[in-house]
Amino acid sequence: MAEEIRIPKLGMSAQEMTLVEWMFGDGEQVSAGEVLYTVETDKTTVEVQAQASGTLRPTGEEGHVYKVGDLIGVIE
Repeated sequence: MAEEIRIPKLGMSAQEMTLVEWMFGDGEQVSAGEVLYTVETDKTTVEVQAQASGTLRPTGEEGHVYKVGDLIGVIE
């Protein structure tokens, strides 16, 4: 079963953030705990770790702004 990758809630005020960079490309293998992508709010940049191991299938695009909870990919 695929593990959904969503924009995390990082604080009380941040409602949206920019997807800065994917650390892996489509089809690459990732392991739980590895830094998967970075996001940026108006106050900080945060590295987000993979919550599962498997094959990355990103759908979110670098440089785009997403709301908290938006789906930006899956790990198969």
